[in-house]
Amino acid sequence: MRAKRTRHSVIKRIVFWEPMLSPHKCDFFSALTAVAPSIEVVCCAESGVSADRRRMGWRVESDLPFRTIVAPSAALARTLAAEEPDSSLHVFSGVRHVPCIVEGLRSVRRAGARFAIQSEPRVREGWRGEARYLQSWLTEGWLRKDVDFVLAIGANGPPWFRSVGYRQERILPFAYFVDAPKVNQARTGASGHGAVPTVIGFVGRLVAMKGVFDLVDALALLGDGFTLRVAGVGPDEDRFRRYAAQQGVALESAGVIPMDAIGDFMNELDVLVLPSRSKDDGWGVVVSEALMCGTAAIATPCVGASVMLSDNRLGRVASARSAVGIAESVRVLVDSDALTPAARSTRRALACARLSADSGANYLLDILRWSECGGVRPQPFYERER
Repeated sequence: MRAKRTRHSVIKRIVFWEPMLSPHKCDFFSALTAVAPSIEVVCCAESGVSADRRRMGWRVESDLPFRTIVAPSAALARTLAAEEPDSSLHVFSGVRHVPCIVEGLRSVRRAGARFAIQSEPRVREGWRGEARYLQSWLTEGWLRKDVDFVLAIGANGPPWFRSVGYRQERILPFAYFVDAPKVNQARTGASGHGAVPTVIGFVGRLVAMKGVFDLVDALALLGDGFTLRVAGVGPDEDRFRRYAAQQGVALESAGVIPMDAIGDFMNELDVLVLPSRSKDDGWGVVVSEALMCGTAAIATPCVGASVMLSDNRLGRVASARSAVGIAESVRVLVDSDALTPAARSTRRALACARLSADSGANYLLDILRWSECGGVRPQPFYERER
């Protein structure tokens, strides 16, 4: 049974239950620790930082300013759930499959502890998607009833949670809030009209459902004066390269980029395109990274971060599976002077105000105050100016 609590109780500890210690979540937890020193931040993760990821630049557990627990035991999960039930909040990144999350939810339910969900939408495409939809309706009854609030990630997050019965007033839009990428090199090219090509970029897995072939078709429609610069690998990489050559598209490949080089890569792009055909892109952190470097972005409605692009100062939303739509969006950005240094500066400031780890931490604190004290719901993060 859910424990009763009084309004205006003060949160003194937040326990985040995660599949892994990802760098993006670590940015957010570190920022929360800094902006709310009175709150203890704990991260319980199923897995820590592997050797391969450390070589790519991920921080190790000992470098983090918050408490980390890797693969917590069932006994420890029960202890965490039972401690300080009125002043602790447990936040779960998903509700199934990950052992520590499943055990954490079980312990929270047993203890009647307070909890929230922070999650991307589940993919509802195809028969497997319909099975997921039915599963959520049949198995999440107690979650719908007892959850304090849902931090629904991306443009498609709130509609998903509404569709499976969560109450509208408990659903708040959310994102993956990250530190702005470090830019070590000055921008060498100028964009827009003239002799210097406009650089269109893609970062991610080279697979058809990411829309990479639609992007090649869009570049072919745009014609001369545009270069496609790609970072990533994937099962369709060879076919993608051949197709770009067949379509006469100038293609530059950067392979896999280390974390400390992503800022320089984004800074040299004029437009980042995420042309996904599937809603499997619950957010798309590369969009955040591009915008915080001043680079314009184009994404399809399948991409969670497309919620940012209804503000035309940041970019455009193009229809999925539409090379024509992508090409038209690029043309609009070029012709509207959205790629000038002044536009990049405005874009960078807006993106940092809305998507940085610090801004996300403050947004979560606003949500906590609203959850405790009521009043006006916090302004969505994608509408904030500073």
